[in-house]
Amino acid sequence: MGIEIETKQEDIYTALDPRMKLILLILFTTATYISRSTWVLLWDYLLIIGLYLVRHLWKGAWKTGILFGSFLVLELLIGYIPHEGTKAALGLIIFFLERTSIFFVMGNWMATKLRISDFVAALQNMHFPKGVIITLAVVFRYLPTVSDEFRSIKNTMKLRGIGLNFKNIILHPIQTGEYAIVPLIIRSMKIADELAASAMTRGLDLETKRTSYRKIRLRVKDFMAAGIVIIAVAGGFVVDTILRKGGV
Repeated sequence: MGIEIETKQEDIYTALDPRMKLILLILFTTATYISRSTWVLLWDYLLIIGLYLVRHLWKGAWKTGILFGSFLVLELLIGYIPHEGTKAALGLIIFFLERTSIFFVMGNWMATKLRISDFVAALQNMHFPKGVIITLAVVFRYLPTVSDEFRSIKNTMKLRGIGLNFKNIILHPIQTGEYAIVPLIIRSMKIADELAASAMTRGLDLETKRTSYRKIRLRVKDFMAAGIVIIAVAGGFVVDTILRKGGV
């Protein structure tokens, strides 16, 4: 039998069950891809920022707001382009960026302060295939690690007088890209090897079920929190449909 210990005081960052976080990630990724209205997209953006704020991730909420705001401003400016071909091409690019970025934004929201051991235990309780569990565990462990590495690379470039800023990207795009991307690729390869070794050390490749020090179970508040978000997302589509039928 596995040893399970339930902590009395839960961290606000880990209060929601990892499975519910994964459901919300899939929900927003799907909802934004099927949404045809800018207003529905804006509503989903606001809900995602709200999820960051609820978990007190102020920096993540600020960056997410800037990213989404930039997309909406670009979409508005594209409408003033006189050439129809250019407008269509740029509009298609923005369309995919607006929706593809949701996966990474929600992935970052989920990965922040995520206990990988809890995530693995939760998926094991649902009898997910071992290959899927290992893949998802490595992905969510990989994202914050690469983010930290990229931050270190930016600081190193700044110390050497090659800051990763708008000015250098415009004036020296090749040099700036080389100094930023090449170290990141090399570090990413090393990180992948380290994560693979860490997974084997933790026994993720064993046939037997891993034990957990914490009780991982779905609670009423998990269903309530996820249910509120699902209803809010669905409500955006309903309101948009009603307004369209009403000719608003």
